[in-house]
Amino acid sequence: MTAAAGHLAHMPPVIGLAEGVAGAVASVAVATHRRWSTPNKVYRAAAWLLAGGWTSWALEVGPWSSWWPATALVAGTVLGWGANAAFQEYELGAPGRRAEAAAQALREEVRGEWEDRLYRICGITGCQVVGVETWEAEPGEMPCGYSLEITLPPGGDTLTAVQQRGDALRADLRLPMGCGLEIRHGKDYGTIIIKVELVNAVAADFPYKTDRALTPGSVNDHLQFGRFKDGTKFATSALRYHCGLVIGQPEGGKTNFLNVINAELSRCVDVLIWHIDVTGAGVTLPWLRAWARDGSAAAPVVDWSASTVEEALIMLRVAEEIIVTRKRDYQDLMFDVNDDKVPVSEKLPEIIIITDEAAQLPLSVQSGLDTVNKLGRAAGVRGVNCVLRGTREMASPAMKEMTRFRVAMRVSDEAEYMHIFSDARGLKKEDAAYPGSGFVEDGSEKAKPFKAYRIEPLDILAVSKAVAGYRPKLDDVSLTIDSAHFYRERWARTLPKLYTNVSVLSKAAQEAMRAAPVTAGALPEAAETGPAGVDMDALFPSLTKKPAPPTVPAPQAAEEPPVPADTTRQFRAVLDDAMWTLDETTPETGAPAFAAPAPPAARPTLAAVPQAAMTITDRSQLYALQKIRDAGPAGLGVTALAEAVKDNAEHSRDRSTLHRWMPSWAAYGYIVRVDRGAGQVAYVAAEHYRAS
Repeated sequence: MTAAAGHLAHMPPVIGLAEGVAGAVASVAVATHRRWSTPNKVYRAAAWLLAGGWTSWALEVGPWSSWWPATALVAGTVLGWGANAAFQEYELGAPGRRAEAAAQALREEVRGEWEDRLYRICGITGCQVVGVETWEAEPGEMPCGYSLEITLPPGGDTLTAVQQRGDALRADLRLPMGCGLEIRHGKDYGTIIIKVELVNAVAADFPYKTDRALTPGSVNDHLQFGRFKDGTKFATSALRYHCGLVIGQPEGGKTNFLNVINAELSRCVDVLIWHIDVTGAGVTLPWLRAWARDGSAAAPVVDWSASTVEEALIMLRVAEEIIVTRKRDYQDLMFDVNDDKVPVSEKLPEIIIITDEAAQLPLSVQSGLDTVNKLGRAAGVRGVNCVLRGTREMASPAMKEMTRFRVAMRVSDEAEYMHIFSDARGLKKEDAAYPGSGFVEDGSEKAKPFKAYRIEPLDILAVSKAVAGYRPKLDDVSLTIDSAHFYRERWARTLPKLYTNVSVLSKAAQEAMRAAPVTAGALPEAAETGPAGVDMDALFPSLTKKPAPPTVPAPQAAEEPPVPADTTRQFRAVLDDAMWTLDETTPETGAPAFAAPAPPAARPTLAAVPQAAMTITDRSQLYALQKIRDAGPAGLGVTALAEAVKDNAEHSRDRSTLHRWMPSWAAYGYIVRVDRGAGQVAYVAAEHYRAS
């Protein structure tokens, strides 16, 4: 139409040609700015020039003077439309092709550098770099390093020859401080893999993404807790079947890591979170705030919180009954899914008990935790225990052996890694020297450094509000246990202990307290009741009954011969254990033996259970107990007791034997374990402990 109007107006034909040239120049400029390919630029310039030429012709002869101008216009339009569509599709893949070309150029450069480097540093000639892989990075982040696959030449060069020059290779690469170089075997003994870290992800901070709470998850999925040193996500599903152990000194990031675990578990529609924290409930209170204080959440993230020893014992007793009941009553369900473990779901949630400062708990609570860890896997009841130090005194062997998901946050002594991890060779605290960093051992994998996500109080509040709409409830079968009323009454007992001023509680929290008040009548009557109306003497008869002070028996008429010096430790252990009897008299003389009190219950009992009196007849144990009594209220540690008995040739025992005896004495009330702080533990005779 434009050409026809120009022809009728007698416009000069050069105007059409000028229009085509201007369009060609503009299209080339735009294509250059957008980094389009050269063929595309040529096509666009040619299209404009042809259009300008046709317009000049039409202005000269008229577009409707014959069928040739119209035919040329239609053919040019169809051809241009098809070519434009083809070039657009081609240009969509251009960024990827350019990136691949740049990566290939980089790989070729790295390949040549490493072949030369291995010759200069390690003296290896003829090696070939057969693969270079850049590590995957999150959107908007730079890759933290790359991996090399290198084929060694025949003739004797081995992996060891390269590993021995690891420090020299790091220096030649000029790696930043904290970045490492991992050298290991490849697919065969003639192939090695070298992982080069260019960025230390442990030194960076990674905020927890609260928008994850908007998407419900499952404990069967991989939960994300942080980043590994190479920048990849620290994600695992270990808490579905395995228990966890977390250690970390103050200011090492242990509490933050627990909050990250809570945040990820709160997203799971098939997990109930229970807390045990008798040191002030510092881990629990932030997660209850949205529900219990602000009233902005319809349900609490933490389904049950035990802030006292008594409540912890109740919780563990309920957990043990749930384990037994689920194993028995869900047999048909397990056969339906062809699995020997209960399948967890929104209607049948897994219970995860998170315990902070587990080493500060009395033996009865620790024993209950061990029982849950041992028996709860098939029933979907798991635990995560947290302690301050990775030592035998705080992380007991039983606590460690029942966990396959082990985390050590920043520590001051590398020896703690040896106690916590299965294989601590090569672990250096410098690799996790930043707050929030640590090492993790997931199943059979070797421990490796990571950095936990950083979660702040406002993040906790946001997550608590987001997940409140899909928090699960305890299944009906678990509510059929004999101790179910303790579970229903949990908020009536725990909220007054968590919040001294209950008037600040939200309407939902106060309704939860009134909905299931503590029923004192459901328990045996006693003269004294504990907080919130719970009869603690009737609930824990063996814990409230004070043991009788131990007494030393009269000297025996005949002295037992001393234990031969060449007796092995194994035989001595068997003999020592055999000297614990259930008799009330000494077999040799018939005289009264060491009168022991009834052992305390390892978990709460709903009725008193008669206990057989434990009696000690071994004279060496009686001698060692007397040394502890002689020490008075100060008591003795294991090392001090070994020093006290070593001068007596007949009753002398090594430190390991005493270390095995003393927890047994404490379990049956002869002595009391006292934490003196700074990792020091003493054992005090029961009568001196009560008197002090």
